[in-house]
Amino acid sequence: MKRKINILYVIDTLFIGGAEQHVATLCRHIDKEKFHVAVCTLFSRNLSQVEPFAVQIEKMGIRVERLGLTTWRDTQTFKKYLNLIDEEKIDIVHAHTVPADFWGCLIAKLFRHCKTVVTLHGPDLEKTRISKLQYTLVNTILSNRIITASGLLKRMIVHENFAKPEKVMVIPNQVDIDLFNPSKKGNKFRAEYNISDDTIIIGSVGRFERSKGFEICFQVFARVLKNHSKVKFILCGYGEQEGFYKAVIKDLGIEKDVIITGPRMDIDEAMAAIDILLFTPYYGEGFGLVLIEAMASGKPVVSSNVYPTPEIVSDGRTGFLPFPETMEKVDVDPFVKKILYLIENNEIRKTMGLEGRRIVEERYSTKVVMKQIEALYERVSCRS
Repeated sequence: MKRKINILYVIDTLFIGGAEQHVATLCRHIDKEKFHVAVCTLFSRNLSQVEPFAVQIEKMGIRVERLGLTTWRDTQTFKKYLNLIDEEKIDIVHAHTVPADFWGCLIAKLFRHCKTVVTLHGPDLEKTRISKLQYTLVNTILSNRIITASGLLKRMIVHENFAKPEKVMVIPNQVDIDLFNPSKKGNKFRAEYNISDDTIIIGSVGRFERSKGFEICFQVFARVLKNHSKVKFILCGYGEQEGFYKAVIKDLGIEKDVIITGPRMDIDEAMAAIDILLFTPYYGEGFGLVLIEAMASGKPVVSSNVYPTPEIVSDGRTGFLPFPETMEKVDVDPFVKKILYLIENNEIRKTMGLEGRRIVEERYSTKVVMKQIEALYERVSCRS
């Protein structure tokens, strides 16, 4: 009988976010007969603060070590990291998020000769000299294999960061299609916010960052509200831009009809409750997990046409991509027209939702994606 392949997932922290959720999904769905996993957060600053996905993973019976690295001179924390690798007999370090991927791979490779896999969840938008150097080293020297969630991101790192094309695999993000399911009706979520069944909910999810463009969502909703009174906008998330977004909402006079829920772990319930997902990032993302969560839940998507969204959402079939491939001069009118069209055409919403669900089952389900990731682990460990 073959020994299990031991995997260590390394990430900055396990607060609420797409990469963090991705690691939790990997832990939940990996084949436990073939693989043993442990998790390490390198940069959990306040070790007394609860990290929701750390709690979730520990409930699966998986070891989570929160190390609290503060500086590259912090040799004691690096020793703890190496002890973890030794105790768990780690074969492969699979790193996520910057700069955990750099430090996690560097130390594991330099001192324990582990094989390393890196998932790049998005482009390096900071572009500082140090981050560019770290990003390039991860893509060229420190990783045995690189996973990107989209073809666009692969092309970017090959072109800008000198990664060899054959080293980079495109494996999309995944969604639990049992958790995100059209059979859920969202009654619990609607009841929590006192929203009637006949009210249309437009929703969005994400960290409150400038690049997400949620102020565009509010501008679109303000216009929609002038045409339909029984409509609400719900935004699930948190972040540094919250004060700015609340000011925009107040200026638009839509406070009574916009609900900011704060961070939530039950995004599946939110997706079940909404009727339309509105997603308006200014720039391209690594993938856009919220898109496949909405599609898995049978909901149509209206999104800005920035890559890699066109790889995921089929314009006119699973939603609408009404905007040209730039967000520099924002005209909300195309978004408003598509939202109004979907509000007024319930059957189109249903048809698009069903098609979105079919595509997710075919391409993005945990069953489909985990097979690709597990096959990669076996190749990297030379056990295939």
